[in-house]
Amino acid sequence: MGTRGLLNLTLVVLAIGLGLIIYFEPGLEPGDVPQPLVRQLAPIDAIEIQIERVSREPLSFTKRDNYWQLVSSEIPLPAAEFQINALLRVLQTNALSSYPADSLDLPELGLQPPQATVTINDFKILFGITESLENRRYLQVDDTVFLVKDQYQHLINADWSNFVDRKLLPAGPSITRLQLPDLQIARGDNGQWQLSPEMPGISADVIQQLVDHWNTANALYVRRYDGTRPDETIRIETGDNTAALDFMITAHSPELVLARPELGIQYHLSSGMEEVLLTLQEVPAEQ
Repeated sequence: MGTRGLLNLTLVVLAIGLGLIIYFEPGLEPGDVPQPLVRQLAPIDAIEIQIERVSREPLSFTKRDNYWQLVSSEIPLPAAEFQINALLRVLQTNALSSYPADSLDLPELGLQPPQATVTINDFKILFGITESLENRRYLQVDDTVFLVKDQYQHLINADWSNFVDRKLLPAGPSITRLQLPDLQIARGDNGQWQLSPEMPGISADVIQQLVDHWNTANALYVRRYDGTRPDETIRIETGDNTAALDFMITAHSPELVLARPELGIQYHLSSGMEEVLLTLQEVPAEQ
Protein backbone atom coordinates (compact mmCIF):
# COMPACT_ATOMS: atom_id res chain seq x y z
CA MET A 1 0.00 0.00 0.00
CA GLY A 2 1.36 3.39 -0.97
CA THR A 3 1.90 6.31 1.38
CA ARG A 4 -1.26 8.07 0.16
CA GLY A 5 -3.33 4.90 0.62
CA LEU A 6 -1.98 4.39 4.13
CA LEU A 7 -2.79 8.00 5.00
CA ASN A 8 -6.36 7.65 3.71
CA LEU A 9 -6.83 4.43 5.70
CA THR A 10 -5.59 6.15 8.86
CA LEU A 11 -8.02 9.02 8.36
CA VAL A 12 -10.93 6.59 7.90
CA VAL A 13 -10.03 4.75 11.12
CA LEU A 14 -9.80 8.04 13.04
CA ALA A 15 -13.18 9.17 11.69
CA ILE A 16 -14.81 5.89 12.74
CA GLY A 17 -13.25 6.13 16.19
CA LEU A 18 -14.47 9.70 16.63
CA GLY A 19 -17.96 8.70 15.57
CA LEU A 20 -18.01 5.89 18.15
CA ILE A 21 -16.87 8.28 20.88
CA ILE A 22 -19.64 10.74 20.06
CA TYR A 23 -22.26 8.00 19.82
CA PHE A 24 -21.46 6.12 23.00
CA GLU A 25 -20.41 9.11 25.18
CA PRO A 26 -17.25 8.65 27.25
CA GLY A 27 -17.90 7.80 30.87
CA LEU A 28 -20.91 5.55 30.36
CA GLU A 29 -20.40 2.20 31.99
CA PRO A 30 -20.87 -0.90 29.82
CA GLY A 31 -24.55 -1.74 29.78
CA ASP A 32 -25.64 1.82 30.60
CA VAL A 33 -28.09 2.43 27.75
CA PRO A 34 -29.67 5.92 27.65
CA GLN A 35 -33.43 5.66 28.13
CA PRO A 36 -36.25 8.22 28.08
CA LEU A 37 -37.09 9.56 31.51
CA VAL A 38 -40.65 10.35 30.46
CA ARG A 39 -42.71 8.61 27.80
CA GLN A 40 -46.29 9.77 28.30
CA LEU A 41 -45.95 13.58 28.28
CA ALA A 42 -44.50 15.89 25.62
CA PRO A 43 -43.45 19.51 26.29
CA ILE A 44 -46.10 20.82 23.90
CA ASP A 45 -48.82 19.23 26.05
CA ALA A 46 -47.71 20.97 29.27
CA ILE A 47 -50.16 23.57 30.59
CA GLU A 48 -49.16 23.86 34.25
CA ILE A 49 -45.85 23.69 36.12
CA GLN A 50 -45.52 23.64 39.91
CA ILE A 51 -42.12 23.71 41.62
CA GLU A 52 -41.62 23.08 45.34
CA ARG A 53 -38.11 23.84 46.58
CA VAL A 54 -36.19 23.38 49.81
CA SER A 55 -34.16 26.59 49.64
CA ARG A 56 -36.51 28.88 47.73
CA GLU A 57 -40.17 29.82 47.61
CA PRO A 58 -42.41 27.72 45.33
CA LEU A 59 -42.99 28.59 41.70
CA SER A 60 -46.15 28.22 39.67
CA PHE A 61 -46.64 28.67 35.92
CA THR A 62 -49.72 28.41 33.73
CA LYS A 63 -50.02 28.49 29.94
CA ARG A 64 -52.79 30.74 28.67
CA ASP A 65 -53.41 31.41 24.98
CA ASN A 66 -50.09 29.69 24.20
CA TYR A 67 -48.14 32.05 26.48
CA TRP A 68 -46.67 31.09 29.85
CA GLN A 69 -47.35 33.19 32.93
CA LEU A 70 -45.61 33.21 36.27
CA VAL A 71 -48.57 33.11 38.66
CA SER A 72 -46.75 32.56 41.95
CA SER A 73 -45.84 36.26 42.25
CA GLU A 74 -48.34 38.73 43.68
CA ILE A 75 -49.37 39.79 40.17
CA PRO A 76 -49.26 37.34 37.22
CA LEU A 77 -46.28 38.15 35.00
CA PRO A 78 -45.28 36.97 31.53
CA ALA A 79 -42.76 34.16 31.90
CA ALA A 80 -39.49 33.90 29.97
CA GLU A 81 -40.02 31.30 27.27
CA PHE A 82 -36.39 30.19 27.27
CA GLN A 83 -36.56 29.44 31.01
CA ILE A 84 -39.79 27.50 30.62
CA ASN A 85 -38.34 25.54 27.71
CA ALA A 86 -35.28 24.73 29.82
CA LEU A 87 -37.57 23.29 32.50
CA LEU A 88 -39.64 21.32 30.02
CA ARG A 89 -36.54 19.72 28.51
CA VAL A 90 -36.60 17.35 31.48
CA LEU A 91 -39.49 15.62 29.71
CA GLN A 92 -37.16 14.72 26.85
CA THR A 93 -34.12 13.87 28.94
CA ASN A 94 -32.47 10.50 28.40
CA ALA A 95 -31.40 8.90 31.67
CA LEU A 96 -27.88 7.52 31.72
CA SER A 97 -28.80 4.77 34.19
CA SER A 98 -31.69 3.79 36.45
CA TYR A 99 -32.24 1.88 39.70
CA PRO A 100 -35.21 0.62 41.70
CA ALA A 101 -35.92 3.24 44.37
CA ASP A 102 -36.24 0.63 47.13
CA SER A 103 -32.66 -0.51 46.48
CA LEU A 104 -31.15 2.89 47.33
CA ASP A 105 -30.63 5.10 50.37
CA LEU A 106 -33.02 7.86 49.27
CA PRO A 107 -32.21 10.32 52.10
CA GLU A 108 -28.51 10.08 51.21
CA LEU A 109 -29.36 10.95 47.58
CA GLY A 110 -31.38 14.01 48.59
CA LEU A 111 -34.62 12.39 47.48
CA GLN A 112 -36.25 11.92 50.87
CA PRO A 113 -37.14 14.69 51.27
CA PRO A 114 -36.37 15.86 47.72
CA GLN A 115 -34.34 18.98 47.03
CA ALA A 116 -37.15 20.03 44.70
CA THR A 117 -40.35 18.60 43.30
CA VAL A 118 -41.40 19.58 39.78
CA THR A 119 -44.97 18.75 38.75
CA ILE A 120 -45.81 19.22 35.07
CA ASN A 121 -49.57 18.80 34.63
CA ASP A 122 -49.99 15.71 36.84
CA PHE A 123 -46.54 14.25 36.21
CA LYS A 124 -44.21 14.53 39.22
CA ILE A 125 -40.41 14.45 39.23
CA LEU A 126 -38.34 14.51 42.43
CA PHE A 127 -34.92 16.16 42.22
CA GLY A 128 -32.10 14.93 44.44
CA ILE A 129 -28.45 15.89 44.81
CA THR A 130 -25.73 15.47 42.22
CA GLU A 131 -23.24 12.65 42.46
CA SER A 132 -19.70 13.94 42.88
CA LEU A 133 -17.90 11.76 40.33
CA GLU A 134 -19.44 13.10 37.11
CA ASN A 135 -21.85 15.73 38.44
CA ARG A 136 -25.00 13.85 37.41
CA ARG A 137 -28.26 14.50 39.20
CA TYR A 138 -30.52 11.94 40.82
CA LEU A 139 -34.16 12.16 39.74
CA GLN A 140 -36.99 9.98 40.95
CA VAL A 141 -40.14 9.18 38.98
CA ASP A 142 -42.56 6.87 40.78
CA ASP A 143 -40.49 3.92 42.06
CA THR A 144 -37.44 4.44 39.82
CA VAL A 145 -34.36 6.62 40.39
CA PHE A 146 -32.51 7.94 37.34
CA LEU A 147 -29.12 9.57 36.81
CA VAL A 148 -29.17 12.40 34.27
CA LYS A 149 -26.85 15.15 33.09
CA ASP A 150 -27.40 18.02 35.48
CA GLN A 151 -28.81 21.01 33.58
CA TYR A 152 -31.27 22.15 36.24
CA GLN A 153 -29.30 23.61 39.16
CA HIS A 154 -29.92 27.27 38.30
CA LEU A 155 -33.57 26.58 37.50
CA ILE A 156 -34.16 24.83 40.81
CA ASN A 157 -32.43 27.51 42.90
CA ALA A 158 -33.22 30.69 40.94
CA ASP A 159 -35.35 33.49 42.36
CA TRP A 160 -38.79 33.92 40.80
CA SER A 161 -37.67 37.13 39.12
CA ASN A 162 -35.30 35.09 36.92
CA PHE A 163 -38.34 33.56 35.26
CA VAL A 164 -39.93 36.88 34.22
CA ASP A 165 -39.91 37.71 30.52
CA ARG A 166 -37.11 40.17 29.74
CA LYS A 167 -39.11 41.98 27.06
CA LEU A 168 -40.06 45.44 28.33
CA LEU A 169 -43.37 45.73 26.49
CA PRO A 170 -45.95 42.99 26.00
CA ALA A 171 -46.91 41.90 22.52
CA GLY A 172 -50.04 43.63 21.34
CA PRO A 173 -51.27 47.10 20.35
CA SER A 174 -48.72 49.60 19.09
CA ILE A 175 -47.48 52.61 21.03
CA THR A 176 -49.52 55.79 20.59
CA ARG A 177 -47.76 58.01 23.14
CA LEU A 178 -44.27 57.89 24.60
CA GLN A 179 -43.47 60.28 27.43
CA LEU A 180 -39.72 60.42 28.08
CA PRO A 181 -37.98 62.63 30.67
CA ASP A 182 -37.11 65.32 28.09
CA LEU A 183 -39.36 64.49 25.18
CA GLN A 184 -42.91 63.46 24.34
CA ILE A 185 -43.94 61.62 21.18
CA ALA A 186 -47.61 61.21 20.31
CA ARG A 187 -49.46 59.97 17.25
CA GLY A 188 -51.89 62.61 16.03
CA ASP A 189 -55.35 62.12 14.57
CA ASN A 190 -53.79 62.18 11.12
CA GLY A 191 -51.57 59.24 12.03
CA GLN A 192 -48.40 61.34 12.02
CA TRP A 193 -46.00 61.53 14.94
CA GLN A 194 -45.84 64.79 16.85
CA LEU A 195 -42.97 65.95 19.06
CA SER A 196 -43.06 68.09 22.16
CA PRO A 197 -41.05 70.23 22.32
CA GLU A 198 -41.00 70.68 18.56
CA MET A 199 -37.77 69.71 16.89
CA PRO A 200 -37.63 70.96 13.28
CA GLY A 201 -35.67 68.74 10.95
CA ILE A 202 -36.42 65.46 12.78
CA SER A 203 -37.82 63.02 10.24
CA ALA A 204 -40.69 60.57 10.78
CA ASP A 205 -38.19 57.73 10.28
CA VAL A 206 -36.12 58.90 13.24
CA ILE A 207 -39.20 59.04 15.45
CA GLN A 208 -40.43 55.63 14.28
CA GLN A 209 -37.00 54.16 14.99
CA LEU A 210 -37.23 55.24 18.63
CA VAL A 211 -40.71 53.72 18.94
CA ASP A 212 -39.46 50.49 17.33
CA HIS A 213 -36.61 50.31 19.81
CA TRP A 214 -39.12 50.33 22.66
CA ASN A 215 -41.27 47.69 20.98
CA THR A 216 -38.32 45.29 20.74
CA ALA A 217 -36.28 46.19 23.83
CA ASN A 218 -35.13 43.34 26.09
CA ALA A 219 -33.40 43.57 29.44
CA LEU A 220 -30.18 41.78 30.25
CA TYR A 221 -31.97 40.34 33.27
CA VAL A 222 -34.86 41.01 35.66
CA ARG A 223 -34.66 41.37 39.45
CA ARG A 224 -37.05 42.12 42.28
CA TYR A 225 -37.69 45.82 42.74
CA ASP A 226 -35.24 46.96 45.39
CA GLY A 227 -37.24 49.99 46.54
CA THR A 228 -34.91 52.62 45.07
CA ARG A 229 -36.74 55.91 44.63
CA PRO A 230 -37.00 56.90 40.95
CA ASP A 231 -35.20 59.89 39.48
CA GLU A 232 -37.43 60.10 36.41
CA THR A 233 -40.49 58.43 34.94
CA ILE A 234 -41.34 57.10 31.50
CA ARG A 235 -44.98 56.62 30.50
CA ILE A 236 -46.17 54.58 27.53
CA GLU A 237 -49.72 54.48 26.17
CA THR A 238 -50.99 52.04 23.55
CA GLY A 239 -53.85 51.91 21.10
CA ASP A 240 -56.08 49.55 23.08
CA ASN A 241 -56.89 52.15 25.76
CA THR A 242 -55.53 49.96 28.55
CA ALA A 243 -53.79 51.53 31.51
CA ALA A 244 -50.55 53.33 30.72
CA LEU A 245 -47.27 51.58 31.49
CA ASP A 246 -44.99 53.50 33.83
CA PHE A 247 -41.27 52.78 34.07
CA MET A 248 -39.24 54.41 36.84
CA ILE A 249 -35.61 55.18 36.03
CA THR A 250 -33.79 54.20 39.22
CA ALA A 251 -30.23 54.07 37.85
CA HIS A 252 -28.33 55.24 34.77
CA SER A 253 -25.01 53.50 35.39
CA PRO A 254 -23.32 51.10 35.41
CA GLU A 255 -26.61 49.78 34.02
CA LEU A 256 -29.83 51.46 33.00
CA VAL A 257 -32.44 50.22 35.49
CA LEU A 258 -36.15 50.62 34.71
CA ALA A 259 -38.44 49.65 37.59
CA ARG A 260 -42.09 48.61 37.63
CA PRO A 261 -42.79 48.95 41.39
CA GLU A 262 -46.43 47.88 41.07
CA LEU A 263 -45.23 44.56 39.62
CA GLY A 264 -42.37 44.23 42.09
CA ILE A 265 -39.69 44.00 39.38
CA GLN A 266 -36.96 46.02 37.75
CA TYR A 267 -35.35 45.57 34.35
CA HIS A 268 -31.56 45.84 34.02
CA LEU A 269 -30.29 47.00 30.64
CA SER A 270 -26.82 47.84 29.38
CA SER A 271 -25.83 51.48 29.82
CA GLY A 272 -25.73 51.85 26.04
CA MET A 273 -29.50 51.31 25.90
CA GLU A 274 -30.08 54.71 27.51
CA GLU A 275 -29.19 56.49 24.29
CA VAL A 276 -31.20 53.97 22.26
CA LEU A 277 -34.40 54.31 24.33
CA LEU A 278 -34.30 57.90 25.54
CA THR A 279 -32.99 59.92 22.59
CA LEU A 280 -33.74 60.46 18.92
CA GLN A 281 -30.95 59.13 16.72
CA GLU A 282 -30.32 59.62 13.04
CA VAL A 283 -31.32 56.64 10.94
CA PRO A 284 -28.20 55.19 9.24
CA ALA A 285 -28.17 55.88 5.52
CA GLU A 286 -28.56 52.85 3.28
CA GLN A 287 -25.33 51.76 1.63
